[in-house]
Amino acid sequence: MRIAPPALLPDAPAEPEDLIREARSRQRRRWIAGAAVLVLLAGVAGVVAGLAGHRHSRANPSGHPKTKTVPRRGVATPAPIPRSIGTTLLMWPVGYPGFGPSGGPPAYVDDLSTGRLTPSKKPAISAGDFQPLLAHVSRWFVYVGNGATAIRDDLTGHPRVLGPTSFFAPAATPGRIWLFQLRNGQKSPARAWTVALSGGPPSEPVTLPAKTYLPAVRGTDAGLLLQVPKGLALWNPGSVPRPLPYSPDIASGFDATSRFVAYGTACSSQATAQNAPYEPNAGYYACKMLRVFDVVTGKLTSFPAPSGTAGWVPNGFNLVSAISHQRQLMAAYAATLPQGTGHVRLYVMRMTSSAKRATPVPMSAAFIFARTAWSANDTWLLYQGPGKHLWTYQVATGRTRASSTPCCQYTVMAAAPSRSR
Repeated sequence: MRIAPPALLPDAPAEPEDLIREARSRQRRRWIAGAAVLVLLAGVAGVVAGLAGHRHSRANPSGHPKTKTVPRRGVATPAPIPRSIGTTLLMWPVGYPGFGPSGGPPAYVDDLSTGRLTPSKKPAISAGDFQPLLAHVSRWFVYVGNGATAIRDDLTGHPRVLGPTSFFAPAATPGRIWLFQLRNGQKSPARAWTVALSGGPPSEPVTLPAKTYLPAVRGTDAGLLLQVPKGLALWNPGSVPRPLPYSPDIASGFDATSRFVAYGTACSSQATAQNAPYEPNAGYYACKMLRVFDVVTGKLTSFPAPSGTAGWVPNGFNLVSAISHQRQLMAAYAATLPQGTGHVRLYVMRMTSSAKRATPVPMSAAFIFARTAWSANDTWLLYQGPGKHLWTYQVATGRTRASSTPCCQYTVMAAAPSRSR
């Protein structure tokens, strides 16, 4: 599933069907048809094959599944992912068919500290045009279930419904989540409030500005990051939304934290060629510049697309972990040439460095929409390596490690601290 269509909050009364039609119409104008199911189908196909391989794999002395030989001439397979990475990776969806009468598919849970890879019916994510479908907030997974639902990130305990809406976004305050609710087609704009994941009463609701689109991106240290008709803007109750520099569109988003917002500018809509090796007519953006905006200081850091590429490829807000937890590093894909193939390569940038240099990640060639994540200890970047397997890259040393886990064409891929260390 690609970027979820925003739901328009109209000036005049509208039926739910009208809102859905308008949202889908806006989405079609942003993305070429077919991209929405690309990640889902690719993830399902890869994981079905991967499950069979893992079921018969023998663990090596480090406790990780035996790494398969990388099918690339002259390239040695790296050592297994170290247990010290202390990370569990949640990947969804898994299985075929993707959706049926009994609901959606399960997820993969890959404990990188033990090498244990298992399918799990938790969290039971619902399908739909929502963004995000899942977010990692403090030590919780918040996802679209029976409304906005939360479960501990080790998937223990019972899920807890946070509110009667499927629109949510991380709050700037740790351990809290924003909930957003449409007003049943009334003239009044949507309302929003926060709830604590550990329990307790919700905050007083606030009314969003008129003509705000849902979903909102997230709460930041400078207010809510919202979608408005003129682009992305920061907003605090009682004030006028303040647009971000260059008025970026939601579809050009890379990632956002409480402090930083990363997005592309000078973006053009692209599509893979009819004879593309993976998915013909898959739509995506290619951006000449990647911007990182500090919402507190107002500083804007810009990274031009790497030489020899067709531009940065955004994967969307709340869909990929691009900015590291300590906010020092950022990972992003750029489209390689020729552009019609849909191939991308991963790069890492130091957000705090004066040198606007993008370092290529070894053996990171992939197809558009591949996911990334940062390890719990923030020292390893998790990404798709050769053979469509999970690889890790340690930025400080340049070392790579690998496993036989199928990766990374998923709709949801989230990393959490491992509790089995």
